[in-house]
Amino acid sequence: MKINKFPNEITPELAEEVGWHIGDGSMNYYNNQGKLKGIYQLRGHIEDDKEHYLQRIKPIFKSLYGIDISLREMPSTRVFGFQIWSNELVKFKESLGLKKGPKLDLIIPEIFLKDNELKTAVIRGIFDTDGCVYLEKRIHKLYPRLEISTICLRLAEQLRDLFLELGLRATMHKETNNRQDNRKQLYRIIIRGDEMLHKFIGLIKPANPKHIAKYERYRKSFK
Repeated sequence: MKINKFPNEITPELAEEVGWHIGDGSMNYYNNQGKLKGIYQLRGHIEDDKEHYLQRIKPIFKSLYGIDISLREMPSTRVFGFQIWSNELVKFKESLGLKKGPKLDLIIPEIFLKDNELKTAVIRGIFDTDGCVYLEKRIHKLYPRLEISTICLRLAEQLRDLFLELGLRATMHKETNNRQDNRKQLYRIIIRGDEMLHKFIGLIKPANPKHIAKYERYRKSFK
């Protein structure tokens, strides 16, 4: 796909899109019809994330890059999303500080940490693609927990520190991912409790409908 439009400034919209890449994206160069060509992919859960891709990701990609991404279901892997063959897009993302290949040493590029508006936008992108809202049943009420998991220690530390800078109490826990196909350390960044949940929603403003629905369920549980 030929992309002729690229953002010429660092905006919250671009920061959020970079957050999606950090959460669910991947890119690299592969052999395509005898030539090395760049490919960019973004994929979420086939059911839980579909509405987010249709309502937010598709229009923002149109705004940033002037392209209509073709979204599709991939039932064999239970994902929903798109891929684009484009050297220009991969090169642009590399110019922002994003790395191609396995995301083992991933960080949020410094250009998206210049002010709180960019920080909250990139966190929103990461949380909307790679975050979870858990509502634990306790005596007579629900207890909220927000969580982002990653195999990258640097990213985990970065997220924890960003949350603390923004006044969000966060902890980081390390555990071993024991799946046979992926024996790696897993790092969980966790925000707990009623006060921090409301503050997180107010500051970060998650846009994935599945997160919004969980938050509304929690709020209604007190009525």
